[in-house]
Amino acid sequence: MISWDESMTTGLPEIDKQHKLLIEKFNEFSDVLAAMGKAGSREAAGAVLDFLQFYALWHFEQEEKYMEKYNCPTARENKKDHAYFREVFGQFYYQWQHTDMNLELVQKTYDELQAWIVNHIMKVDVALYDCVSRD
Repeated sequence: MISWDESMTTGLPEIDKQHKLLIEKFNEFSDVLAAMGKAGSREAAGAVLDFLQFYALWHFEQEEKYMEKYNCPTARENKKDHAYFREVFGQFYYQWQHTDMNLELVQKTYDELQAWIVNHIMKVDVALYDCVSRD
């Protein structure tokens, strides 16, 4: 599970709110992982993955616009990270839709998402704070 704290702020309430929602949904995925194999767990996993797939892509567009608007030095790295997420998460999403949602796939997806979310927000997105403050 991931907990939001002030060290994750970007200086943009809109983006911070989006990050908080992404983290909340990711944490729901943690609950799904704990319940794998129980009735309804595949559907619950699917609902979270559907949300993450589509909301994250929309969020990336918003964030990239702000990175450009504020001439943030991590804008290029941000786009690169987003492209990586689209590719890797897209593969997980495809597997979920076309294979059984087994515990190994769910665990692998969870681990990759957790590492990506924490590293991306804490190392790339937070650079927005200084850029917004300068403006």
